[in-house]
Amino acid sequence: MVLCIIAMVVFGIMGIFSAAYRSYALEAFHCTFRLMTFRPCQSDFDQKMKTKIIAKLMGFPRIANFTNKYFTAISFIFVILFLASMAYTGYSVYNLAVYHTCDPQHPENCVFTPMLGESVNNNAQICTITGEFVEFYGAECPHCLKMEPVVAQVETETGVFIQKLEVWHNETNQQTMVMHAENITNSCGSLGVPAFYATKTGKAVCGEMTVEQLKDFIRQNGQ
Repeated sequence: MVLCIIAMVVFGIMGIFSAAYRSYALEAFHCTFRLMTFRPCQSDFDQKMKTKIIAKLMGFPRIANFTNKYFTAISFIFVILFLASMAYTGYSVYNLAVYHTCDPQHPENCVFTPMLGESVNNNAQICTITGEFVEFYGAECPHCLKMEPVVAQVETETGVFIQKLEVWHNETNQQTMVMHAENITNSCGSLGVPAFYATKTGKAVCGEMTVEQLKDFIRQNGQ
């Protein structure tokens, strides 16, 4: 029955373009639905697919015999790989929507990195950081809003200016954050806002914190 999960998606897409696969897609969907509701699949869909696959492999007796013997295990492996690839694809799409690159830590490795292009090799074209400390924040981020009075108090008491770069709506600032994503991730474990970054040391702290915690970060990573 595990093969039904992949078949439902594959034949569902193929069925859009060819009526020959629509009956398979419907049968796979019915089988998957019963599987998800902890009921036995009443279709012999898996057996049909197994027969077709084995028939294609008859020219390779050893492979055909191995596939026939371990068909269920092989199906499980393919389902796990399929779900993992779907999850990774979803994660990449999320990064693309939020950070405008499918790989925030290494944007140069992503073929979908708008506005990066040649400027990834010329930081001055993108970089908008002018001070020693910068805060990357999102306009509607509740954690960032809570940090506003903390940042204001720290600036008043230390005399240190913290540059604020909004990254949820400003594409230039997004790319600036992406350029420093590896350092931020190394310090924080993930890439998110609010993120306070020290240009001198390449260190960062992320999330909500107290006045004293932010002061400590500035003392440890400032002049």
